[in-house]
Amino acid sequence: MELRLRLPDEVHGRLRAVAEEDGNSLNTEIVIAIEEHLARRQTSAVRAIARKVAQRDAELLRRLSQ
Repeated sequence: MELRLRLPDEVHGRLRAVAEEDGNSLNTEIVIAIEEHLARRQTSAVRAIARKVAQRDAELLRRLSQ
């Protein structure tokens, strides 16, 4: 799949520098950045759900822990 991405010059420069430092292509650095962002979002969503469950079932969880 082909995707065209417009980046501000500063972001492009920072990505290029990181890619060169890591020995990766610019494309690889963009993919890594997107994958890391998606993983963080997923983790945040799971934590939010866990907090809701913990709040909703606080008494039950307290009794189960005894």
